[in-house]
Amino acid sequence: MSKKKNSQKKEVQKEVQKEVQKEVQKEVQKEIKEEVKAVEETAAEVAKTSKFDEEPEKEEPKTVGQRFLSKFNIFGDLFVLNVCFFATCIPLFTIGASITALYTVTNKMVRNEEGPITQTYFKAFKSNFKQATAIWFIDILCVLFVAFQMGYYQTHEGDFSKFLFIFMGMEFVIMAFAFPLQFPLLARYENTIGRIMLNSLLLALNNLSVWFRMFFIWLFPFALYYMKPNWIMYTWFLWGMVLTALLAYACSMFLRTFFDKIEAEEDEKTEAGK
Repeated sequence: MSKKKNSQKKEVQKEVQKEVQKEVQKEVQKEIKEEVKAVEETAAEVAKTSKFDEEPEKEEPKTVGQRFLSKFNIFGDLFVLNVCFFATCIPLFTIGASITALYTVTNKMVRNEEGPITQTYFKAFKSNFKQATAIWFIDILCVLFVAFQMGYYQTHEGDFSKFLFIFMGMEFVIMAFAFPLQFPLLARYENTIGRIMLNSLLLALNNLSVWFRMFFIWLFPFALYYMKPNWIMYTWFLWGMVLTALLAYACSMFLRTFFDKIEAEEDEKTEAGK
């Protein structure tokens, strides 16, 4: 009888344990569901608030004083840039690298991407030094070659001199179209020296409005000095202060849309080729 009673007790205990386990499992599952629901509600609230946070705030219009300070800061940066440019032009053979670094900074300025002026300038000067110097020497050799031909033409007569005059005219046109865009392209893109010089010529011929603006910006002061030589006495110091960097900045304003157009066309070609 005692064995039967013990077996009955064990069965009752097992039943009780099963019931307890079921109740515990139900409670745990209920708590888990409540926690999951709470987490989902919290996530939904966060998503709603983030949507509102992502909405761009309307910028308040700048006051006259703020606009003046902004322009004044630009002139301050151009002054520092101008000093860096002339300091690195002193050896003369570094002029090509100096022009490239100058355009690197002004191209960033018109896009509001510039960092510290001196740091950006000298980094660009160092990274583009070899290619820019090579292009500068090639340009100088071309100019000297044309000058030599001019000297020969002025001291000789005959059919060859007439042919040489026509040939010099063609050379001048090619140089006039190729030179203005060489260093801006080098400042913006990585390429071989030959491709940079060829692209500068082709892009100038295909974008005459951009080329003309750059050519006019740089040619106008010298044309003015040619007509009014005495003006050099009153304006020479401006070149050392800000004028060179200011002219490069003006060119970069036109080059911004020019480069954007080129890069958009390249992106379209890349997407079409995929």
